[in-house]
Amino acid sequence: MAMRFFSTRDRPVHLGPFPLERLARGRMPDLTAVPPFQPLTFSRPDLPGSIINAMGDYQAMMDAIRDGLVNKAQAGCPEDPQVRADHIKAFGYFADAAMVGIGPVPQSAHLQQPYRNPDIDRLAHDLKTKQTKTLASGIDMIMADLRDAMQAPPSGIGGHTRAITFLYEMPRDPHPSEDGCDWLHDAEHHRACLRASETAVVLANYIRLLGWDAKAHTGTSADVDLNQLAVAAGLATVKGSRLQNPYLGDRFGLAVVTTDFDLAMDRPLAPDDQQPGLSTKGPKWWLGLGSERSALNGDPFAARDFKDGPHPFETLKRVETPTTYIDEARVARVPKRADMFARSQFGDMGKANQKAATGGLYARKAAPSMAQRRMLGAFVLLQDGEPARGPRPTDSERNAANVKAASYWLGIDAVGISRCPDWTWYSHDATGAPIVPDHDQAISMIVDQGFDTTEGTSGDDWIAVAQSMRAYLRFSLLGGVIARQIRNLGYKAKAHTVMDGEVLQPPLLLLSGLGEVSRIGEVILNPFLGPRLKSGVVTTDMPLAHDKPIDFGLQSFCESCNKCARECPSGAITAGPKLMFNGYEIWKSDSQKCTTYRITTPGGAMCGRCMKTCPWNLEGIFAEKPFRWAAMNLPKAAPALAKLDDALGNGEMNLAKKWWWDLELEEDGGYRPTRHPVNARGLQKDLDLKYEDQTLAVYPAPLAPHPWPYPFPMDREAGIEAYQAMVTAEEYQSRRARGETGAWDHIYSNDADSPVLQVIVSKVEEMSADVTKYEFRSPDGSDLPEWTAGAHLDIVVAPEFLRQYSMSGDPADRSKYQIGVLREDAGRGGSKLLHRIFTEGRRIFISKPINHFPLEEGAAKSFLMGGGIGVTPMIAMAHRLHALGRPFELHYSISDREAAGYLPDLAQAPWADRVHVHVSKEGGNVPNDVEKRFGRRCGFHGYAA
Repeated sequence: MAMRFFSTRDRPVHLGPFPLERLARGRMPDLTAVPPFQPLTFSRPDLPGSIINAMGDYQAMMDAIRDGLVNKAQAGCPEDPQVRADHIKAFGYFADAAMVGIGPVPQSAHLQQPYRNPDIDRLAHDLKTKQTKTLASGIDMIMADLRDAMQAPPSGIGGHTRAITFLYEMPRDPHPSEDGCDWLHDAEHHRACLRASETAVVLANYIRLLGWDAKAHTGTSADVDLNQLAVAAGLATVKGSRLQNPYLGDRFGLAVVTTDFDLAMDRPLAPDDQQPGLSTKGPKWWLGLGSERSALNGDPFAARDFKDGPHPFETLKRVETPTTYIDEARVARVPKRADMFARSQFGDMGKANQKAATGGLYARKAAPSMAQRRMLGAFVLLQDGEPARGPRPTDSERNAANVKAASYWLGIDAVGISRCPDWTWYSHDATGAPIVPDHDQAISMIVDQGFDTTEGTSGDDWIAVAQSMRAYLRFSLLGGVIARQIRNLGYKAKAHTVMDGEVLQPPLLLLSGLGEVSRIGEVILNPFLGPRLKSGVVTTDMPLAHDKPIDFGLQSFCESCNKCARECPSGAITAGPKLMFNGYEIWKSDSQKCTTYRITTPGGAMCGRCMKTCPWNLEGIFAEKPFRWAAMNLPKAAPALAKLDDALGNGEMNLAKKWWWDLELEEDGGYRPTRHPVNARGLQKDLDLKYEDQTLAVYPAPLAPHPWPYPFPMDREAGIEAYQAMVTAEEYQSRRARGETGAWDHIYSNDADSPVLQVIVSKVEEMSADVTKYEFRSPDGSDLPEWTAGAHLDIVVAPEFLRQYSMSGDPADRSKYQIGVLREDAGRGGSKLLHRIFTEGRRIFISKPINHFPLEEGAAKSFLMGGGIGVTPMIAMAHRLHALGRPFELHYSISDREAAGYLPDLAQAPWADRVHVHVSKEGGNVPNDVEKRFGRRCGFHGYAA
C-alpha cells in the first residue's frame, strides 16, 4: 500500500489525483502532426491463455452500447460551461480515471474511415434476442432499452463540438518470471483500453440521459482519432512518434466522449521545455502535498508482486475458522426469492415499496446510477457460459497466484480464495428452479466505493446509489473477465453479480479472509477499506489454493461501538449483541426497515450511511496508522476510539468533495432539481441509542417465501417475534448439545405447489396498432391445465408487473393459451412493457387459469357483449357455447374498424353468424331490443366486459 503523508480532504474531486493545475498551458499545436492512434484487437488465437482473449467480449459489449437514444426531456442542470466541465471531470475521476481533459472536436480528428470492433455484430444479436434468467429490478426495461438502441440507425457526430478524453494508467510490465503472471504478458494496452472504455461508455450514456447527444470512442471502435483529442484536451504532447504525459510518460490508454453538451475546455499543454519544473515535479510533487498522487505515492506494485495485491494482507493474523460462529451443517439454504429487493418488486412489502422498485426506480431516479446500470444489465449476458476445450491446469497454487495477479492487475482492490460449500448457495434460482451447486471453489473480490465521494456524501443523498453501482459495475466487468479466462482454460466459472448471483457472498468473504462480520450486519468489514466496499464472487471448479480467515480484532471493536446503529436513518441496525440467524452468528439488522428506507427515501437515492460514518472508513494516510493499530490490538480502546472519531468530525459531510447534482427523475423522463429536501445530515453525537428501545424484525428460513416468481406477503409481526426468539451463539450451542429445537432453529422448507407455470411465448400477432394477441405453449409441448370460459391468467410481465388478462382461445384446445393485450401508454407500465419484451421464444411465468367470471352453460340464451379489448373473454365463451350447441349472440362494440383487433378472428370463427359488430363512428350501437330481450326473458344470461 503506497505511503501518503498528507490528506487531500480539501482538494475538489474535479481536480483529480494528479496536480494537472500546475502544468503550463500553451497554444493549440498542429494536430495533423500528431501520430495517428492505432486501434487494438482483442484476439490472440496464437496465445489461448492470454487474458486479452477473456477481455474481448466485454470490450465488444461496451463498443456495442457506446451509442444510444437521447432523452427527449432535457435535464435541469447548470448552464455554466465551467460548472458542467467540473462536474463531468469529477464523474470521470469518480470512475477512477487517472486524468480527464476537455477539448474541441477539430475537423482533422474526424476519421475518414471509422474503425469498428468486429465482435459487435455477434453480441448485438445477443442483446436483441437473448433472454436473461435473472429477475433483477428493472432488468427487462434495461434490455428493452438496449434492444431499441441497437435497432436505431447509427448516429453521427457532426454536431459534436466537445471531446472529453479519459486517460487511464497502465500497470507496470510483469517482472521476468514473476509468480502469477502467466496470463498477463503484453496485455497492458488492452487493460488500459478496457478500463477507459468503461468510463467513456458510462459517461456518454449519462450525457444522453441528461438530454444531449454523446458518443463514446474507444481503442477498438471510434469515429475520431483519440491521440489528436488527447493533445487538444491538454493531456499529452508529442515526443518523437509517441504521445507523452508529464506524469505517466507513454504508459497510458485513452477513450473519448464526443458531445454537443457545452463544456468549458482545457488548453493544450505547453512543450516540455516550457514546463515549470519546480511546480510540476518539485518539493510538493515529491512530498505529495496538495494532490493524492505524488512521487512517493505512485504504483502500489512497484515493490510488490501483482499476486500480493496493493494492501499488506500478509501482516494480518490468519485463523482456521472465521471469528464469528457458523454451524455449517445447519446453515439454512433459502431461495433467491428471499432477497429483500425481490420481495419489494413482487409487492411482498406493500405497494409503496413495489412502486419504488418498479423498473428499478430507486436506481433510475438518479441519472449517474442509471447510466451505470445500463452497462451492468448488458454484462449479465456475459457472466456465465460453457467452458472451452482448454488446457485445464491442475496446479492449485499456480492457479491461485494467476487468479490473484490478474484480478489485481485489472484493478480489483482485494481478492481472497476459499472453498465454496453447498450452504453458501441459494436453494433456488430466480425462476424457482432448484440450484444444484457444481462449483466448489470461490474467488471473492471487493471493490472500494471511493473515499473522496464518500467523504462528500451524507451516505443517503443523491450520489449514494451511484457509489454502489460503480462498485457493482467494476466487479461485473473485471470479475466477469476472470470468469471468462477460467472458462477459456477449460473449467466452469460464473461471475455472481448484483444483477444475477446465486451465492451468499458474506460467508464466502469470511472464509476467504477478506474481512470480519461487523455490526452493520451483512456488511463484511475489511481492515484496509473498512465497510466502504461492494463485493462479487466468481465460482468455479478449477483447483485453487485457499486463503484462511483473518482476525484483526473487529468483533471486540464492534461490541464496544454502535456508531453505525446510532446514525442509521431507518433504525435498522441493532445496538444489541450478535445472535444466531439461519445457522450463523451475526449482528442481524432489520432488512425490511433498511430496504424500505433505501428505496423509498425522498431525499436521496439509496443509502450507505452506515459505511459513511463507520470509524473504519479511513482515507489511508500515515496519520491514521495509530488508530488502525489501536483498533486491531487494543480491544478495550474501542469506546475511546469511537468517541475520538466523533470528536474529529469523521462521518460529517465534506462539501469540498461534493461534485454531483441533486437531480431527480420526473414523470416526463427528465432529470431536474429535486423538489424534496436533500438528505444532508450531520452526526447524532447526543443520541443515546438503547437496544431495549429497538423493535426489530427478521425473516429467517421458516419465514422465507416460496421460491417462485409470485407474490408472498410478509408478516412483520411474525418477523418481530422471530427476532425476539433468536439466541446467542453460546445459547444456541448449548441447546443443540441438549438436543433441543424451537423457533430459534431456522430450517427452510417448502412443500407447496407452485402458483405459476413456465410457458413459452409461441406466437405474437399484431391485431391493430395497440392490440396484440399472444399464444403460450408448454416448454415440452405437453397439454396445459384445463380451463373454463371466462377464466383469466395472472401474467408475470416482470416481478413488479403482475397483470390479469382474460383468456380468449377455445377452452377445448389445451395445446395453447391465448390472450389479447391492449397497450396503454398512459397506464402504469405493465402492458407497455409486455408489448416491448414478449417476443416469440421468450419464457415467461403465468398462473394456472383462474375463473371469477364463469359462464352459465345451461342458460336459455346467452348475450355476450364485449367493448374493445373486452371481447376477449366473450370469444372463449362463444367457443364453449358453440361446442355445447347453446344459443347465443356476441356483440362486439368498437370505436372504429382500424383500431379493432379482433374483426378477422371473429369473421373466421365457426360461429361467425352469431357475431354482431357495432362501430360507433358508423353510428352503430348495441340495439335497444337486445337489452329489452335480455331483460324480459327468464333464463337469459348476459355478460359484458
